[in-house]
Amino acid sequence: MKPMRKSIGLILLVALALTSGCTLTSTARQWNSRVGPSGKPVYIKSHTDIAVNALIFVPLLGPTSLPKQIDLLTKEIATEKGDIVRMIETSTENYWYGYPPFSWVLTPVITTVTAEYEPSPDVLAKDRDEQEKKKAAKEKK
Repeated sequence: MKPMRKSIGLILLVALALTSGCTLTSTARQWNSRVGPSGKPVYIKSHTDIAVNALIFVPLLGPTSLPKQIDLLTKEIATEKGDIVRMIETSTENYWYGYPPFSWVLTPVITTVTAEYEPSPDVLAKDRDEQEKKKAAKEKK
C-alpha cells in the first residue's frame, strides 16, 4: 500500500507544479477608434495569476499579493512603452475553503489586476495597421 501512496503523492506534486504559478494575460486593443478620458486611445491589459499558498497565507508558487501583481503588470506595460496607467480592477481570492482540509495545507489563490494605459505611438500605429488589413481582408470576402 505504501508504494501506492508514494505514486499518488508524486502525481499530485507534478500536477500542482504544472497547474500553478501561471499568469494569464489579455490586452484589449480594438476600440473602434474610440478614445479614453484624455482624448487619446487607450488599451486595457489584464493579468490573472493562479498561484498557491502554503498553510493558507504563506506564498509558495507564484505571486499572490496585489503589489507584486501591479508591479508585474506595469513592467509589461513599460516594455511596450505604454504610459499614463490607471488601475481599473484589482482582486485577490484565497480559496482556503475549496477542499478542506487539503486546501488548508495548499491553498489556491487567484489574483487579478486590470489597468488602462495609453500605448506608445509606434505600438498604436502598428496595431491600427494590422486592424485595417484585417478589415480590408474581411471586406474582400
